[in-house]
Amino acid sequence: MTWKIEAGIVGGAALILGGFLAVMANQHETSRPDPVDHFVPSDYDVFDRDFKMGSADCALGLASQKICMHKSPLEKELRVGQTLPAYMPALGAEFRIIVETTLKSDNLRTVRYGQTLALIDAETREVKDILRLNAPDFMAAQADTTQPKV
Repeated sequence: MTWKIEAGIVGGAALILGGFLAVMANQHETSRPDPVDHFVPSDYDVFDRDFKMGSADCALGLASQKICMHKSPLEKELRVGQTLPAYMPALGAEFRIIVETTLKSDNLRTVRYGQTLALIDAETREVKDILRLNAPDFMAAQADTTQPKV
């Protein structure tokens, strides 16, 4: 008789545990953020400005990851809608930068040129969005204020 009671308790606990795990698995799937196809304010905000890395001053980067970003002559040439010229490599940004920023669509690659991030279509090399991290705020970082070369 006691083994029937114990079996009932174990069976009830298994049902409760199964229900709990099913709810948690479903919640985990629904709590994933949807990928985006553009930069968002949190992408700008994740970067640190004017910090020290060892004895060196760093104007921009990720202090916690020990990444200091310096200017590049290539970042001035970026324009939304342009196809990257062959001399501009479309190498992905550092892994820690990709992890710290918002999840992007599968067909887009986050690349970094100096202090500028760009979203590049992986197949066509077209620039879909630009985020100039040395700008004073997110709105200015999104505005393409640089003039095209003549």
